[in-house]
Amino acid sequence: MHLKESMTFFKRFTKSPRKIGSVAPSSKFLTRAMLDRVDWDNARYIAELGAGTGVFTREIVKRARPDAKILVFEIDPALQKMIQDEHPEHNGLSLHSDAQELRKYMNDNGIEKLDFVISSLPFTVLPPKMTVRILDGVVKALKPDGHFVAYQYSSIMKHVLKKKFAHMKTRFVMFNIPPAFVYDCWR
Repeated sequence: MHLKESMTFFKRFTKSPRKIGSVAPSSKFLTRAMLDRVDWDNARYIAELGAGTGVFTREIVKRARPDAKILVFEIDPALQKMIQDEHPEHNGLSLHSDAQELRKYMNDNGIEKLDFVISSLPFTVLPPKMTVRILDGVVKALKPDGHFVAYQYSSIMKHVLKKKFAHMKTRFVMFNIPPAFVYDCWR
């Protein structure tokens, strides 16, 4: 992880902790725990919610099929710019701001259903109505066998996710600041 990236992330967190949700970008251990859940050979349509500095985005671009379409959502303009500057030529990647508009941007990109949604959104600090709108949008956006993979810094969201999805696998990642729970959810 680059020092500049960490400093930018920390600055953005101090300005908007309810939007950023963490003091540091995700570790390689958390990245691995999240993205190893994805069936990359069969994932053609992917969305990333709350991309931050692009730690997961970088790995998604590396692992994705050449014909994959990747919708990346990041609300912070400074972090959006970092992602845009790093991936200016990637044809399958499109950058958007509001994860509540997931279905709209799927339609704009000719995507009927998603194979995977990867989320770094800080649901426990978002307004409850926003969390419900985003999660309802994710459930509607996923293919019947699609997966929602999210991490959280506490287990508070576990019961909410269990109501939305029939199946869930949980993993705890100690080597991250702070340590995190990874939830792999599907219907």
